[in-house]
Amino acid sequence: MSSARVSEIEKKKQELENELVRIQEGIDRSIDEVKDEVAENLDPKTIIRKYPLHILGASILAGFLLGRPKTKGYNSSGSSSLLASEIKKALTKKGLSMLGEILDEKLNSKRD
Repeated sequence: MSSARVSEIEKKKQELENELVRIQEGIDRSIDEVKDEVAENLDPKTIIRKYPLHILGASILAGFLLGRPKTKGYNSSGSSSLLASEIKKALTKKGLSMLGEILDEKLNSKRD
């Protein structure tokens, strides 16, 4: 083989390696963009902002399903009842807080 032919092959090899690097960088950027988009779309605040009424309905439904009726013949241990009560209170406070934030943001966006 002549040295010109070897030089041409080396040049082609270098071009192919550079192309592979560009392709890999493009794939890495695409993966990062998809990862960021998925993380943003799965963020609870984003979901609540997109579907506030659906979330409110689901939380009310969950409250009814998780709530226990207080009837005469109902027996439960004191500690589990107290724990359930505290969890309900915490969830209610958090839900109302988030609802308040959403309403504030809606009002502020309408004012601007």
